[in-house]
Amino acid sequence: MSGKVAGAVALALGMVVGTASAQPAGTSPLVLRSARPAPQAGTLTIAGAGFGRTPFVTLDLVPLAVRSATDDEIVAAAPVSLMPPGDYVLTVSRGSGAGEHASLDVALHGGAAAGGSTPATRSGAGPAPAARTGGTDGPRLAADPDAVAARVGNRVITVAEVDREWRRQDPGGFVALAREIHDTRWRFTDTLVAEALIAHEADAQGLTPEALLEREIPPRIVEMPESAVRSLYADVGTAARGASYEQMEPALRAWLERVTARELARMNYLEELTAVSINAELALDAPRVAVERTPQDARLGPQTAPVELVVFGDFQNADYGRFTAAFGRVRETYGDRVRIVFKHLPPPDRPAAIQAAQAAQCANLQERFWPFHDALLSRPAVLDAFRLRQAAGEAGLDVDRFDACVAGGATHRTILDALEEAIRYGLHASPSFLVNGRLAPEPPPFLPPFEFFTRLIEEELLQVSRRGR
Repeated sequence: MSGKVAGAVALALGMVVGTASAQPAGTSPLVLRSARPAPQAGTLTIAGAGFGRTPFVTLDLVPLAVRSATDDEIVAAAPVSLMPPGDYVLTVSRGSGAGEHASLDVALHGGAAAGGSTPATRSGAGPAPAARTGGTDGPRLAADPDAVAARVGNRVITVAEVDREWRRQDPGGFVALAREIHDTRWRFTDTLVAEALIAHEADAQGLTPEALLEREIPPRIVEMPESAVRSLYADVGTAARGASYEQMEPALRAWLERVTARELARMNYLEELTAVSINAELALDAPRVAVERTPQDARLGPQTAPVELVVFGDFQNADYGRFTAAFGRVRETYGDRVRIVFKHLPPPDRPAAIQAAQAAQCANLQERFWPFHDALLSRPAVLDAFRLRQAAGEAGLDVDRFDACVAGGATHRTILDALEEAIRYGLHASPSFLVNGRLAPEPPPFLPPFEFFTRLIEEELLQVSRRGR
């Protein structure tokens, strides 16, 4: 999804012509020509041809209610006055066959200037960024720790003292804000680095940045597989407003083609430039937390490992199960250079998830946590008492002792402590990963778990190497 932040703004929509696929003989292809908003009426008027009687319309993968439709014009409800400047993928379909759907990129005027992308910049092309001018106007995000925050008589209260009290009373909130600031800085750092790499390479080849990207990006675009389309539909979730996969498929494919595939192609090209062009070193380090060592921790790897990957998991979470399948390969690849630590993070309102976590800690008391962990995740199933006991048998536990531990609630307090610990780190959902105390970013779309872990570990090994110089 686009990730735009809603706000009340006056909008005018720009228009881009959509290109239809090749059509079977004797059919009238669906064509999109323009989209015109009416902010006061809350509508979007779409012009084209071949819409049919019951067109299905989406804007950035959100289905729009169609108020009226003819073969060449659709009036759809859209909260235009509340939509911020940016760029949106509009798709209209009357079916999923060739010629029965089309898409176009709709750019809000001022969207690129407000920080949004345009169809061109999505593919890595587009106008060169405006020259940035220096200036110190505006507030600074970080005050000098020695700066005075307040004076009470002869007592001076510094910013550092305020921050210490903030961390003491609200550690999770402090960490969350520090991460938000860092993530935003990283995003803009990444943008500036990309612009510099592209400008340097374009100059070396005697091209404009636009011409360079128009030449380099299209050959790197690959078609997204069917699994990616279905995965995106699952990610859309309730935003699909009950629309079926068949209804959403044309919009999903258009989004993957116009946004995801182009962004991935641009990322790949930038990685190539980083390897062969001028040296580009991203030195902005993320905020780190001092991870506590607790009795409920299960560990793989030596304490002396230079990289510690702390995993916050929930046995009922499918994503956690998908990532944990890569742990064995990570250990085989990196050996004693990586230490994996497991910490529980089941949803507090899911009794079955809490019970599974308690059962895992009962296994940990018998020093069989990882065999139980792997047995429980080996086959997706309802985590009821029967499945937990079955996994205990598969893991080689003393089942009678395990049953007594689970029935007596011996590890209930341990799980509550684990949840409180996660809150202190500003974590609220599984799976979450800390790498040497820094929160790992969201995995890029469609990046396999092992490749995701490899990137995290290699980055941290490089950081460790630099700090050791």
